[in-house]
Amino acid sequence: MSTQHQESLTSLMRTIETCPPNARYTHIPKLRRMIAQREAHGDTPPQGARHMLKSLEEEAIESLFDNMPI
Repeated sequence: MSTQHQESLTSLMRTIETCPPNARYTHIPKLRRMIAQREAHGDTPPQGARHMLKSLEEEAIESLFDNMPI
């Protein structure tokens, strides 16, 4: 994978880290796609990319239940 692709994934991760919490979820599809593209080309995503994706997905699911009446 080219250095440009590696930098763009790293850049996306930095963007997500600095986003307000309620805007972070909008980046899940792009992060998922970029990780899959790297893996499809036989490359390893940057350290923490999969962990970030898993955390974002868990946060998104939890947010669905935040305002649910008991």
